Amino acid sequence: MPTPIDDAAFEYLLARAGLTLTDAEKVELKTVCDGIAALAERVRKPRGRMAEPALTYGFTEEDVQ
Repeated sequence: MPTPIDDAAFEYLLARAGLTLTDAEKVELKTVCDGIAALAERVRKPRGRMAEPALTYGFTEEDVQ
């Protein structure tokens, strides 16, 4: 699990993105920030082809007609 973002880094990222948020919006965004970081960490891991099972189908001749 990634380290939670600290306030200084969070404020820096908001400023760099050019976002002007209210205090309520900042609190709400920061609550999902850790979840987004965890998601990004999972997505960046190499996976085998079975991670995308929708790429294979088991249609029979009857299904196609």
